[in-house]
Amino acid sequence: MTDQHASIVRPEAAWNLHRHWLIAVGFALVPVLFTAAGSAAAQIARADEASSALIIAIGAGLSAGLGLLVMDLSPPTLRQYGFRAALGGRSVWWFLPLPISIVIVVGTQGVQVTGAVAASYAVLTIAVAVNEEVWFRGIILAVLRKGGVRVAIIGSSVLFGVLHLANLAGGTYPAAAVLQLVFAALFGVVAAELTILTGSLWPAIVWHAAWDFANFIGGNSVTSAALAGIGIVCATMLTYGVVMWTRTRAAAV
Repeated sequence: MTDQHASIVRPEAAWNLHRHWLIAVGFALVPVLFTAAGSAAAQIARADEASSALIIAIGAGLSAGLGLLVMDLSPPTLRQYGFRAALGGRSVWWFLPLPISIVIVVGTQGVQVTGAVAASYAVLTIAVAVNEEVWFRGIILAVLRKGGVRVAIIGSSVLFGVLHLANLAGGTYPAAAVLQLVFAALFGVVAAELTILTGSLWPAIVWHAAWDFANFIGGNSVTSAALAGIGIVCATMLTYGVVMWTRTRAAAV
């Protein structure tokens, strides 16, 4: 089946709760707190770079486990949340903007770490990707669907972007922090749209892990080339997000 004839997969996981916005905000804090706890533990232990990444990965992994438990105890099944193969007959080319974004980052930042550090970052990025996608594109998206699919996409993305404001207080260059914030919001929109349109969390998880890994091994560079690269990625994701937004119309009914 070609993408032209692919049907949009209706979202299945949905919570019918009162005060769903308040609940969504509370859930959004869970992965942040676990990751922050892991970071604090690494600092207290005065761990080196590789060990710090693994300690933070433990925190993210525990958070992901809690999220999966919440999913399991809620009415929707894990399959309904998106733990299944991507559906809807999507062609490979339809996902091209995702790997292109990774290529741009690697091309503009290069590879600054290798060996044990890179391996530790691989573990960390997988843990963080599963953790954040379980909570934001899994649970929170389901909680906010009470207000409609498009409201859920925007709401979960705003929460995801706002919680990346910590970069502004972390000593990051203002231009880099602003680009990171913009990309976080765009990432949230695109990841939510991917989940809605494919019926699966896996495309967002794989892209999330690859994106974080590319940035970590590139040292989160703030050179002119790196900032330009992030700017190009933001423009690419904005275009991609707009195209997918038009395709969510059928799912928003």
